[in-house]
Amino acid sequence: MRRTAATIAHERVRAPATAAADGGVGWLAESLALFRKDVRAELRTKTALSSVGLFTFSALLLLGLATAQLKGITIPTPDGEGSRPAWDSPGKMALLWVLFIFAAFAGLAHSFVHEEETGTITALRLSMTPEAVFAGKLLFNLTVLLGVMVVMTPIYIGITDMGIGQPIVFALMMGGGGFGLAASATIVAALTAKADGAGALYGALGLPILVVFLTLLLNAANTLYTVNAPMIRIVKDIGGLLSYGVMLVTLSAVLFQFVWED
Repeated sequence: MRRTAATIAHERVRAPATAAADGGVGWLAESLALFRKDVRAELRTKTALSSVGLFTFSALLLLGLATAQLKGITIPTPDGEGSRPAWDSPGKMALLWVLFIFAAFAGLAHSFVHEEETGTITALRLSMTPEAVFAGKLLFNLTVLLGVMVVMTPIYIGITDMGIGQPIVFALMMGGGGFGLAASATIVAALTAKADGAGALYGALGLPILVVFLTLLLNAANTLYTVNAPMIRIVKDIGGLLSYGVMLVTLSAVLFQFVWED
C-alpha cells in the first residue's frame, strides 16, 4: 500500500514538474509543481489551515475577553510628569507575533512529517532536487501563514486598538516577519521529520531560532512606534529583520540538502 501511494504521488508530482522543466525552467518548475500538489492536498484535508486558523481565532477571542479592561488604563511615566497606556502598541505587537509563532508551529509542523507518514517522501526524492523541495515547501508555508496574517491582523487591531504607525514600515515589518517565520518553520519541520517524537523536537529546535527572531521583531516594533524615528534607525531595524529572513532561507537551503539526502 505504501509503495502504491508513493508511486501515485511520484507520477502526479513528476509529470508537471518534468514537463515544465523540459521548457527550461528547471527547479523553479519543480517547486511550483510541489506547491500545487500541497495546495490540492490542503484543499482536501484542510490540515494546516484548520490548525493555524482555529488556534489563532481562538487565541484572539480569548485575548479580547481578557484584555477588555486594559484599553482605558494608564500608568504614570517613570519621570512622574505624565502617563502612558498600561498596554502600549509595542507590547501589543509582541503578543500578536507570539500568537503567530504558536499558530505557525501548530499548523506547519507536519509539512514534512506528512510526507514521511504517507510514503510520498521517496517519490519526492526520485522526482525533484532538494532545492526544489525546499522552495516548494517554503512557498506553501509562506502562503498559508501570510493568508492567516492578512485575515487575523485587522481583527487583532480592532480588538486591542493597536496602532500601525507608518503604514509602509508596518507592511515591511509584517512581511519580513512572516517570511522569516515561514523559513524557520520549514527547516525545523524538515529536521524533525527525521526523528520520532517530532512534536516535542519541533519546539526544541525552533526555540534558538525564534529567540533571535523575536528580538529583531521587538526592535522593529519599537522603531515603528517611535515618533519621528530617524531614518537610519528604521533602515537598521527593519532591514535587520528582512536580512535575518534572507540569511535564514540561504542557510536553510544549504543545510536542507544534507537533511534531505540523509
